[in-house]
Amino acid sequence: MTNLVIIGASVSSHNIAVKLREKDKNYNITIVSEEDYLAYDHLKLPDFIDGTISEEQLFLCNEGFYQERKINFLKARKIGNLNSEKKSIYFKDRGSLVYDLLVIASGRSPSIPDVPGAKKEGVYRLYSLDDTKEFLKRYIAHPVCVVGSNNLSLKTAEAVSEKYGVEVKLLSRSVFDPQLIPRNLEVIHGSVQEIIGEGQTQAVKLKDGKAIGVCAVLFMDDYKSNIDFLKNTELQVRNDFIVVDGWMRTTNPDIFACGSVTGKDSIVVNLMLVDNLIKQMKGETCQRY
Repeated sequence: MTNLVIIGASVSSHNIAVKLREKDKNYNITIVSEEDYLAYDHLKLPDFIDGTISEEQLFLCNEGFYQERKINFLKARKIGNLNSEKKSIYFKDRGSLVYDLLVIASGRSPSIPDVPGAKKEGVYRLYSLDDTKEFLKRYIAHPVCVVGSNNLSLKTAEAVSEKYGVEVKLLSRSVFDPQLIPRNLEVIHGSVQEIIGEGQTQAVKLKDGKAIGVCAVLFMDDYKSNIDFLKNTELQVRNDFIVVDGWMRTTNPDIFACGSVTGKDSIVVNLMLVDNLIKQMKGETCQRY
């Protein structure tokens, strides 16, 4: 029986696994997640911050959903490396997993820049549910700085302002529609040079020399692909994106990639990828995108 392994527990990963199972019952399907949770929608984290939805409402399904469809879901399994010759992935803690076909959908996540003060209390990378929970533990009674240039960072800044009733400074490279910017939110076109404070965050110093008093900094910028496990493999990566062909195959014909790690993230692409995976497992010709 063919073993299909999907790295990553994103919405794309979940949908690919479910659609594959709907179309064919004869494959072993395994989703591997680095987090200790079932698949959830990262785009809904701002709604969790401001209390619009509960933690339970973030998740795409419950464990019974996967069990009923005979989809294996491995939680809290960080991948150390990939051996494409042996068709094996090796976990950092222990164990390994073999595959016949592999789909890499590990996503991209923001990073905290290497600036003075970046390790102070009150500095967060906001990407995962655990990141969000850690931030929510902090007492917030003063302005907060969000660093980000996409709509998710804007929505997060708004959610923080609504929850705590404080002013939020959004440091961004983007220009947002003024009608989308709520009260208590100021968009500043600048970048962080230093985080100031005695042990914990008290202000951010911008590259133009201006200092802004804040009690926390949330970094949601400088996204990088979560593909450290591809080091020492033959898979081609260009500008931090996995290179794929018109069939969404990597430079290894048995390894596919999809989602933000390829720069081609859409529902249509994911659905067509499902069809191509099935065709490859059956030895048929894949459909080009």
